[in-house]
Amino acid sequence: MHCHKEHGEAARIDAIYSRRGYDTDPEYSDGNPVYLQRVQSMERTTLAALKIAGLGKRLAELNILDFGCGNGRWFGRWIAWGAVPANLTGVDLRAKAIDLAHATFSQCSFRVMHEGRVPCADGSFDVVVQNVVFSSILDDGLRHTAASEIARVLKPSGIILWCDFIFNNPQNPNVRGVKKGDIRALFPGFEAVVMKRIVLAPPLARRIVPLSWLAAEIAELSFPLLRTHIFAMLRK
Repeated sequence: MHCHKEHGEAARIDAIYSRRGYDTDPEYSDGNPVYLQRVQSMERTTLAALKIAGLGKRLAELNILDFGCGNGRWFGRWIAWGAVPANLTGVDLRAKAIDLAHATFSQCSFRVMHEGRVPCADGSFDVVVQNVVFSSILDDGLRHTAASEIARVLKPSGIILWCDFIFNNPQNPNVRGVKKGDIRALFPGFEAVVMKRIVLAPPLARRIVPLSWLAAEIAELSFPLLRTHIFAMLRK
């Protein structure tokens, strides 16, 4: 019964992303300044966390998993930072997204997940990344399965890099925010080395960024309450 429920949740997520055309929507590309401003906030924080973990100059040595990689858009950033394509793996529930990712980054490894389970061996990865994945999972069972899988495939010395919505979206019932306490509950026994709010609230960013990139940056840096995502680096 539980597996059937998780399968239904996975199918729901697949259907929603397919309807939205998310993987090929130019709104979710660097060509959209509002999206780019958001992603660069995530990018700066990720690079700072890697430096804190002592991994910033060692990316070429690391095996990295992108959990919920979608069309693989973050792989270009990891490669630009110094990661080796052959050491990058992406997994997603959505087979069409995995096909797109593989077509773009053929040297990387991409695999379809079933019911949130990662088709990789225990302790395979130095770093596991999840960007805005868990907030799309409404079923608590699938959330816990996904978190357990992330912990399972992480090496004993590995880290999780997490970025996701902290709030519900009143205009989007398919998103449920993940609070700091939720993250700790999903990963018991992990140390939260970094946990901070980032990313200017999207409704504000859509208004401010087209007028002034600088104003958007100042608003995000100066007013923590205007930030809608939580970034965490968790150490196993």
